[in-house]
Amino acid sequence: MARSSHASRTAFTLVELPAVSKVNRAAFTLVELLVVIGIIALLIAILMPALSNARAQSKSVVSLSNLRQLGIGLVQYRIENKGYYPVAAWPSLPDRARTRWADAIYPYMKNTEVYMSPQLDEPQRARMNKPFNHTTNNTSPTASAYLPETKFYGGYGYNWQYLGNGRTTPTQPEPFFAREGAQIRKTADTIAVADTDGSKDGTASYTAEGTYVVDPPLMSLDMGSKGARNAPAMVASTGGDYSYRGGIGGDLVAGTPGDPLRRSTPAERNRGHVNVLFCDGHAVPMKLKDMDDSNGDGMVDNGYWNGKFDATKR
Repeated sequence: MARSSHASRTAFTLVELPAVSKVNRAAFTLVELLVVIGIIALLIAILMPALSNARAQSKSVVSLSNLRQLGIGLVQYRIENKGYYPVAAWPSLPDRARTRWADAIYPYMKNTEVYMSPQLDEPQRARMNKPFNHTTNNTSPTASAYLPETKFYGGYGYNWQYLGNGRTTPTQPEPFFAREGAQIRKTADTIAVADTDGSKDGTASYTAEGTYVVDPPLMSLDMGSKGARNAPAMVASTGGDYSYRGGIGGDLVAGTPGDPLRRSTPAERNRGHVNVLFCDGHAVPMKLKDMDDSNGDGMVDNGYWNGKFDATKR
């Protein structure tokens, strides 16, 4: 029997499948969100001290580099000035800001950034804004009156009592004093420039007084400039300052620091240390108590300041 020409076809019943619904997006529950926020906060708390330390370390390295460059400027100044160190400040000019030690070495180290400590906070920067003499044409004490191109420096103070004091008055021409390099017998142990906080000018609040110098713990007596003026009698006769840049200071008790309200004090802004440049050009961080006690006997002395590294000399 012949097979039919039509192939047998299997009948399929088409079943209509239901439409596939969209998959719902995953979302955090409130608890999961709080856990994530807590983890992020914990990580920030762990990282912030490390970041802060890294930032402080970076500023410390920059500051020490600045001081070493200032040391190069001091050496070059001395080479061209018969071995003498610059004075802290010269008398004022009628149409310029006062010339100070930073102006003296500027021709040899013209990068103005190295004269400004990177470790100053905003209030300190506002207070320590001495203008470079060559960028001004007036003696106004306010920055708003300076020329637009005026540049400022601050944060570093000069060991003026033992390296150079240019302060005079019409009736007191002495002691205009500049130290000859050969008189610095211990250059590696003699402070040249250091972080400074200035003085409080005899009051409880900080001013801009003495922010470009640093004072030793005791006023100089037989060496150096013998104080800001030539003799203590200047205090009585003119009211001028004698031992410290900030005012009529002096030793409170022999062997103890001078009036802390008047001393232009080294600033421990480098993580509890003072960045210090020595006369031989090296720069290191030091504790203030170590700067003020060269022989470590617990009594303050001027050993690191007087050029001889001798705790008995002032």
